[in-house]
Amino acid sequence: MIRKINIAIVLLVGLLFQTASSQSDTSIVFSEIMFYPVTTFSNNEFIELFNTSYTDTINLSGWKIRYATSTPDNITDAGSGLKLAPRQFAIIFEADYTGGYTVPPKSLVLKINDNSFGTSGMANTEARELKLINSKGDTTASYTYSVPNTTGYSDEKIIMIANNLATNWANSLVINGTPGGANSVSPKEYDLAVTSIRFSPRAPVLNDTISVSAMIKNLGLNAAQNFNVKFSYDLNGDSIPDVNLPAVPITNLNSKDSLLVSAPQKINKILNRVVAFCSIEFGQDENLSNNNLSVSIEPGLAQSSILINEFMFDPFTGEPEWIELYNNTEGTINLKNWKISDVLASPTIATITSSDFNFTPKSYLVITTDTNTIKNFYSNIPSRLLRVSIPALNNDKDGVVLYDHRGAVIDSVFYLSSWGIKGNSLERISLSESSTKQSNWVASFADSGGTPGQENSAKDAKNYPRNSFVVNEIMYDQLSGLSEYVEFLNTTSDTINIAGWRYIENGGLTLTLSSKLKKIPPGGFVILSADSSNLKHFTYLIESSPDYHIAIANRSDLSLSNTEDMVKLIDLFGNTIDSVFYNNKWHNSEIEDTKGRSLERINPLLLSNDSKNWSTSVNKLGGTPGKQNSIFTRTLPSQSSLDISPNPFSPDNDGFEDFTILTYKLSQQTASIRIRIYDSQGRLVRTLADNSPSGAEGSIVFNGLDENKQPLRIGIYIALLEAVNQNNGVVDKVKKALVVARKLK
Repeated sequence: MIRKINIAIVLLVGLLFQTASSQSDTSIVFSEIMFYPVTTFSNNEFIELFNTSYTDTINLSGWKIRYATSTPDNITDAGSGLKLAPRQFAIIFEADYTGGYTVPPKSLVLKINDNSFGTSGMANTEARELKLINSKGDTTASYTYSVPNTTGYSDEKIIMIANNLATNWANSLVINGTPGGANSVSPKEYDLAVTSIRFSPRAPVLNDTISVSAMIKNLGLNAAQNFNVKFSYDLNGDSIPDVNLPAVPITNLNSKDSLLVSAPQKINKILNRVVAFCSIEFGQDENLSNNNLSVSIEPGLAQSSILINEFMFDPFTGEPEWIELYNNTEGTINLKNWKISDVLASPTIATITSSDFNFTPKSYLVITTDTNTIKNFYSNIPSRLLRVSIPALNNDKDGVVLYDHRGAVIDSVFYLSSWGIKGNSLERISLSESSTKQSNWVASFADSGGTPGQENSAKDAKNYPRNSFVVNEIMYDQLSGLSEYVEFLNTTSDTINIAGWRYIENGGLTLTLSSKLKKIPPGGFVILSADSSNLKHFTYLIESSPDYHIAIANRSDLSLSNTEDMVKLIDLFGNTIDSVFYNNKWHNSEIEDTKGRSLERINPLLLSNDSKNWSTSVNKLGGTPGKQNSIFTRTLPSQSSLDISPNPFSPDNDGFEDFTILTYKLSQQTASIRIRIYDSQGRLVRTLADNSPSGAEGSIVFNGLDENKQPLRIGIYIALLEAVNQNNGVVDKVKKALVVARKLK
């Protein structure tokens, strides 16, 4: 009975041992196959195995490799035995392998019993299956390798404990593979990496204080716990850290997560090149090659030190594309290793020059692919030309980016075709405004289509407020043989460039006042005439003068109605600067025939659409284009509550002081006003305003007519101003004498 029990125990132990041994055999997997090696050394195909067990050492005695349908090759001892330890790699070479690969010393090196895998080595153009057979003759692993591979790049398994499907294998990332070592495509169980070092500001200038940080990523399969991140700085340029900062402890970083770690100390007032280093201290890390990183931080020029000032992106046939740069600083800048690029569809970066090139302050530089041909299109390029293989700029949309020698963006612009005109460059308007604003770019107004190497035709065009340029005179009912015209007046103390400004008539007619640089001085005029016939009538216009600009539309008319119409002035940016909705009833009722007489503005500083601010020209030529209006009346400044100027005035239609202006200032922010004119007997002769809403100040034009539109007699009259604030009941009353005079006959 005892003997039978012992026999049963022996059988049971043997069965358990056999089962455990069979399970352990499956721990051995194919991990790398080199089937298309380089030919610099011979007999260099190999097969790599890996023991995935954490506890079991596997004896490979009697194990075989079978290639396709060939007779299996026996795995033999190469001098280190046949036992594969837990988590160890085994590299199997051909029997006649004489060396060439770099194999880690901790790996197990084995061979097969003959000089080739299979009958004559592994094929490199057709996929073949490999099988791993244990000492009992069981197939424990199989893999069909992929083709084609680039010469010298093996197939590597990604996750060792996963299956042998093609999705779990990839081509090695390094030539000659990784025999006997961790696969280049496999994630490590513990693998921390410094993936980048960042600093802010990204493009520092002298004396900036720099913040440094590093991005740490856990590439491993397991969470990394209790590791340190260390920063150091090289401040003297010898690439050796001379400032070592305290370690930054990190308690946990989960697999595949990233963490931005800031250096505990900034770089104060950077004066020259500084190298920032970052390293990771982690005892369990299986890949130390990615634990260190450094970056060079170099102070340079501030953004917009050099500006993209003009560029030709859609030239006429034969003209090369070109870009104009402007040195916006007070110092000379060396352009060595500076670069220029486009944006779409993907940036093409070109080096401006690889040699020293001194770009002098406040000067221009034109870069182009053809420095000779460009001269055929522009008679004068006063600045330096530099041949550069600038990237081709798209005609529909693209961008231009300027980089300094560090790769920092100094200036950039992204444009659309709608910004420009074919054959005309895009010009920068303001040096101080951003390059990224569409409002800071306009198609060149130059006759040649561009201004390479010199001041832009659109330079310093500004956004002016409404009524800075006003409609000052309108000739809509001209005499036979003459043409319609509209006069505009610069009311500011600035010289205004009207390039690109437009006249718009209510019916939709749009005309450009000047298609090129044209500066109008303070008090200067612009006369838009339908044709040149007015030059013969107003003969003084034939003489050139800086005080006025004549724009000839070369049309039969300006589409102006003889009854009522609207004219509008639009600036370069599309802003309405002035608009007037005139009416033929605005003419002086005392003048029976107004044909051939313009409507003139009495005072350009008063409201544009106030009928009392317009009347008939009394000039013998019927108008005053390019000159002060014949009925102009000046408003004189005064501290009085009510001021009348001129006073006396003579409403006799002789063109001299035919109107007077009543200017008032109230003690209230808002009020309703009444202004009445009484004769010396106290009789009301004219009401100029009757409960009209008003601000704290205002002006009203008086033409010297009574309520029946009859001229007042010579004499002294009283103007009475009454202002009532409906909220608090305040009433202001102001009286002022005015005198109506006439010339003695």
